[in-house]
This record gives sequence, C-alpha cells and structure tokens, in this order.
Amino acid sequence: MKKILFVLFLYLSLQTYAQDKPNILWLVTEDMSPYLSCYGNKMIKTPNLDKLAADGIRFTEAHSNSVQCSPSRSTLVSGIYAISLGTDMHRSKNPVRDDFYFPLYLRNAGYYCVNNNKQDYNNQKTPANVWDVSNGKADYRSRPDKSKPFFAQYNQGITHMTRVISPLNERTGPRAVAMNDVDVPAYIPDLPEVRNDISWNMGAVVKMDEWVGKQIEDLKAAGEYDNTIIFFFSDHGGTVPRGKAYVYESGTHVPLIVSFPPKWKHLAASVIPQVNNKLVSFVDFAPTVLSLAGVPIPEFMHGKPFFTEAAKKKENEAPYLFTFRANQSSSYAPSRAITDGRYKLILNFQSAYPNGTRQDYQWQMPAQQAWDVANKQGKLTSPIYKRFWEPVEQFEFFDLSKDSMEVNNLAADKSYAEVFNRLKGALKSELYKQRDVGLMPPAYRQSNKKEGDLYTLVKNGKININPVIDAAIVASERKVANVPQLMKYLKSGDPSVQYWGASGLCGLAKVGLIKAMPAEAVAAFKSKSHIEEVNNMLAEGMIYTSNSKEALDYLVSIAGTSGTAAATLQNVGNKAKPVAGEILKMLDDKKVKNKFYLRSVLINCDLLPYSDLYKLAPGEKKPEF
Repeated sequence: MKKILFVLFLYLSLQTYAQDKPNILWLVTEDMSPYLSCYGNKMIKTPNLDKLAADGIRFTEAHSNSVQCSPSRSTLVSGIYAISLGTDMHRSKNPVRDDFYFPLYLRNAGYYCVNNNKQDYNNQKTPANVWDVSNGKADYRSRPDKSKPFFAQYNQGITHMTRVISPLNERTGPRAVAMNDVDVPAYIPDLPEVRNDISWNMGAVVKMDEWVGKQIEDLKAAGEYDNTIIFFFSDHGGTVPRGKAYVYESGTHVPLIVSFPPKWKHLAASVIPQVNNKLVSFVDFAPTVLSLAGVPIPEFMHGKPFFTEAAKKKENEAPYLFTFRANQSSSYAPSRAITDGRYKLILNFQSAYPNGTRQDYQWQMPAQQAWDVANKQGKLTSPIYKRFWEPVEQFEFFDLSKDSMEVNNLAADKSYAEVFNRLKGALKSELYKQRDVGLMPPAYRQSNKKEGDLYTLVKNGKININPVIDAAIVASERKVANVPQLMKYLKSGDPSVQYWGASGLCGLAKVGLIKAMPAEAVAAFKSKSHIEEVNNMLAEGMIYTSNSKEALDYLVSIAGTSGTAAATLQNVGNKAKPVAGEILKMLDDKKVKNKFYLRSVLINCDLLPYSDLYKLAPGEKKPEF
C-alpha cells in the first residue's frame, strides 16, 4: 500500500511540476528582413506584430547564422553552427547525431512538442522521437493531456521568395504599396522590376501580419494565451537581390519579437516592454528555450540563453555574432562574417567568383534578372552596382553605424586598421574553434557520409580540419607570392586541402595575376588523379590563362551529370564559346541534367536570348527552393 501511495504521490508531483512551466510558441515566417512597421518600415503597417512588440521585447540585432533555409533551421533545432555539422550546404542532407535536436529534451521534461509543419533541417533523417506530431495538422490544442505544457512551432511561407518569382507568380489582389512609394536599397539599381518585386513582397508582409493575428486569437480562444511565451522571427533575410543567400545584413538580419504573459515575465530577467540591442542569433535559440523551460542545456550546444538569470552570467556575454554561407546552388562559394554590432567583417574564400554568380533558384526573381541584364548591357553606371558582378574581395569591412547598407568597403582604410585586425583575429579564431567542416568541398564531404556524421569524425580526430582551414584562408588571399604554397596544397594527400590549392590558383588566373597555370598544376589536371571538384577548379584556371580546349572538353564531357561542372562552364563566361555547339546539342538530350546552367552558358556566349534562361525543356523540373 505504501508503494502505491508513493507512486501516486510521485505521479501527482510530476504532473504539478509539468503544469508549472510555460508554454512556448514559435511563429516563423520565411525570407524576411525586419520589414515590420515597428522596425521603422514606413511603406506598410503591421499592427498585430507592432502590438506584440509594444507589449513585449523587440530585438534590434537578431540574426540568422546562415542565409538559406535548411542550414538556418539546422542551426535552430540543434543549437550548433551548421558549419560544425556539415549541414551548411543548402539541400545537402548530411548525417546528424540523433541527440542533436532540442525538442527531444523538452519532451523528456514533460512537454508536448508539435511542428506545423516545416522541418528542413538539411539532415538525412529526423529521428521519429523529436516531435510528438510534425505535419500540416499538428496543433497544440490536440494534445491528449491538456495539463502538459507545450512547445509548438508554426511556419508561414507567404513571405517566401516564391511570392515574387516569375514561374510561380502569386501576385494577386491590390498592391499594398504603389511602385512609386517603394524604398529601393542603396546596393540595388532602381529598376522597374526591383520596385515591382519589393511592392509585392510588402503585400506578403501585410498578409503575414494578419496570419500572426489569427494565431494569437487562436491561442486566446484555447485559453492558453496567459500561459504562453511567444517568439516571432524569420528564418533569414530577403527577399531582394543581394539579400537571401548572402552574409550581408540583408541576408542575416531578422525581426525577433518575444512576448511574455504576466505569469512568466520573471523569466525574461529584464524590464518588459523593451527594445533590446543585444546581439543574438539562431544558435542561441535552442538553449534559450530549454532555459525558459527549466531544462538543463546539453554541453554540445554552441549558443547561450538570452533570457532567464542564466543570461546575466558573464560567460554568456557574446562579444561577436558569427554568420556564414556555403553555396550558390551548384557553385560552392563559402563566406564567413563576424560583427560586434557596429563593425562587420566578411571573409570570402572563393576568390574567382563574383556575388553575381548565377544560380537556378534566386535568379527567378524578376529583379535579379533585370540587374543581370543591365550589367550585361553595360547600363550600370555606379561602382556599387557593378561590384556585385566582379570577383569578390577577400575581405569586406563595414562600419554599420555609418553604412548600414554595406556599400563602402573599408578593408584597405588604414584608419580602421586596429578594429579590422581585431575582427579578423576573432573571425579566424572562430573557424578553428567551431571546427569548420563547411570548408570541405561539397562532393568530397558527401563521400564521407558512409563513415558517419562529420561533427563526430572531426571531434574524434578521424578528419583533421585545421589544415583545410589553413589552406582555405591562403587560397582566399589572391597573392602571387602564395603560388608555391598553393602548389604544396595541390600535392597534399587531403583532397580538401588539394581543392583549396586549386581554388587559389584559379582565383589568381581569373583576375590575370598569373598568365599561365603552373606546369605541375596542368599535369595534375591531365592525370585526373584528383577528385572532380579539384579537376574542375584546375580546368577553370586553365581556361582563364590559355582558353584551353582540353579543359573545356573535359567540363563538357561531365556537365550533363555534374552540376559543379555545368556551373563552372557558366562561370567562365564567353570563354566557353569553343564548345557552345556541343552544349547546344545537350539541351535536346532528355538524359542531360543541369540545363539551367547550360542555357546560362549559351546566354553568356550570346547564342541564346536572356529570356530563355528558364525556358524548361520537356521533362525538366522547376528549380526548388
């Protein structure tokens, strides 16, 4: 009898403990910078979110660590930088450890966890026990035990880039903003297509605000509003050219509004309402939610909680915020960035490629195409607009207090040398601290899947990532004096190090700093003894220096099945003309993939009109987002 009474007491105690925790609701929109009126947008009104902000906490310096959906969500759900997991390559689906999902820890603590309905964690498979329910019908109101606290995530895609792209046109109803009233960012030319896209995107923001209002009303109707902490944020920035997919503020800066009901205001450990200028990013969200729920934070998490008393501890004070990107679809163009809130430093590794490297999803924006066409036709007069189409500099350095649009690169300005060097040291330190496997070339890291997840392989010493980081930094420098070192990298036994040796040589060739590829590099290409990504880089460098037909023939021979090779042919511009006839024939071959890039090659060679960029061949699928 005593045992039964003890079990009953324990059960009731656990029930009381579980009920004495807050519900937590995430309302997540997509591809949206801080376009809300409470953030100063005068083009539209967002009354529901404005009220949420007025009663809660509005963060002014919240950022997605990544600039594309799947690596952003990978970071969110794990509390680990995607570059440490190898999930930074958009749509690469790498193995991830089963315990790297924070809802698991909430469920173990008695929470009912639902996701409606986007996961997109860039993993091979999400374990079945991460969510109680994860689908389009998932709803906290349907939990069997109403005494349980819940964590719920609802995703709304109306602000996604698909709102403005041509093939999936959703421009219906009256405009929320007349084209003449649109504010055009300083880094984009003021073109009709740019104004049109922004106008329709602002309409999507208004509709998204209405969705938020509906979610809050549902919460009140369910009797849960007074017990629920609400987070509202976007998965990354956008939707304008040089927004989503780039580590500028326009790609990383997101709105973040958090509302606490009176019962749980003490968990904020700060005055409410308030405007909060603290640097916070997605890597902090998982530990923050666990902290609010009173759940111990796993040691593997990189982030720190920004609420509860834990946030007041000195070790939780983040002096910098770290962001990253990996790919422009089939073009691998990694960048890393760090900011202290005022100054921002970007390190670009792929020195041969411009930001305006075409890719098959973002170029569907009419604004992006219009900017591209204006550049091709020589109609861009401002150096700011032209820079997007020129090979990137190794470093971009901005004083955000004076240049929030990031158009004035101060990297060479000696008056900023002290702060530049401070940020450079901090950024490089972060690469080694986080064991940045994002600097392994994409296809090669995919080949390691059978060995296990990259995080564990690096942690256990089966992959030595430090030499890869070393090589990537040297390759980004674009210095002729580095050629001997780049050749040493090319001869390394590590394919990732070899890749950066080839990349560094290609970057020098692209801008004419070397007039011929080293003989040993040409011999290495001819031997075909390296992985494809190394061979492609060597071939590209040979094309820039000697217009090598052999290199072009090699790329054409694999372009039908290799997105990297097809993108490389696109990136060499009109130097692909000697093989244009062969590429033209490939467009009619149903077995050939990557036709967007092949059409792009022909457009570069003036053999197809630009309007054919998305002219789908029979059986060809539309690009995914």
